[in-house]
Amino acid sequence: MHAQSTSFALAVLFTAFVSGCSRSIPVKDYNEPAPVALASPVTLEVENHNWADVVLYLLHDGVQTRFTQVAAAHSLSIEIPENLQGQMRVIRIAARRIGGSDSYVSQAISLRGNSAVRFTIESNLNHSSVGVW
Repeated sequence: MHAQSTSFALAVLFTAFVSGCSRSIPVKDYNEPAPVALASPVTLEVENHNWADVVLYLLHDGVQTRFTQVAAAHSLSIEIPENLQGQMRVIRIAARRIGGSDSYVSQAISLRGNSAVRFTIESNLNHSSVGVW
């Protein structure tokens, strides 16, 4: 039994040593891919005309993420993190009034370049609007 475990250990050690001695062989006609460009910062500017605090959600890649809360009759400017911008940089913004049952979901928003998204929350959430520039 002891001889078997010793020979197994030696075989593992030999395999590790041999693979460590191998060298890298370059592939002909291979060009390194261009580095992936990082997503540009996107600012979300929110103006809350509602009389209640509102919770904002970002919908991206089939996932809904609670993003921030905007106090009643206040404005807010916040950067949307890259991980919440979606793989294709397409998001939707959802809003839910705290203490109410009404809500709002925007249409799909394409975030290209140094975008700024302006979200105006109205007293009736259904009349809220989103603009991108």
